[in-house]
Amino acid sequence: MIKYPIIVVDDFFEDPDAIHDLGMSVDYPIDLPSWPGKRSESLEVIDKRLFDYFISKVFSAFGLKPNACYLTAGFQKILPYSPNKWNPRNRGWIHRDAGNVIFGGIVYLTKNADKDTGTSIYKPKKGYAITLDEDNSMKESLYKEEDIDDEKYNKAYNEHTNQFEETIKVDNIYNRFFSFPNTTWHGVRTCGTEERLTIPFFCHKVD
Repeated sequence: MIKYPIIVVDDFFEDPDAIHDLGMSVDYPIDLPSWPGKRSESLEVIDKRLFDYFISKVFSAFGLKPNACYLTAGFQKILPYSPNKWNPRNRGWIHRDAGNVIFGGIVYLTKNADKDTGTSIYKPKKGYAITLDEDNSMKESLYKEEDIDDEKYNKAYNEHTNQFEETIKVDNIYNRFFSFPNTTWHGVRTCGTEERLTIPFFCHKVD
């Protein structure tokens, strides 16, 4: 089996403005507490030709052309949870992609974005890291926009984050593609203070 490396490609789409404008125009019906913000329907539903084009672009970044694959992708919008971009409510929880994911990643589509709203790669300080049920509960309460105690939330966030050290920092650059294998601990450094538009994607199977 091919091992997909961490990879960054700038100027990913030939016409990123067209993709950006589409992302700003579609509906965002998917609102789950597993992740911040809202997601659109699949690119496959929005525009099948765009979806096929996107798949070809993803694998061409690795120099590959698969016979078949199962890849999911869609637009995601995130609004800040605090006017202070470094408030723990505005910072991503470090995690690995769950489920049957081989590799995943993101395409940044915010024009003139705050570079700090990119993604970082981490490694556990002790060689392992554990996400407690209490951590997930705090995270999901925030993403469901429930009332939560700042002190309790900050404590849970900081204790979880302190298990890790940052090893790679990828800035949010318009039309930048960033991909990493399923074993990679990663997280959004900050949601920033303005709307953040991306295409997150996950590859589940490839021939």
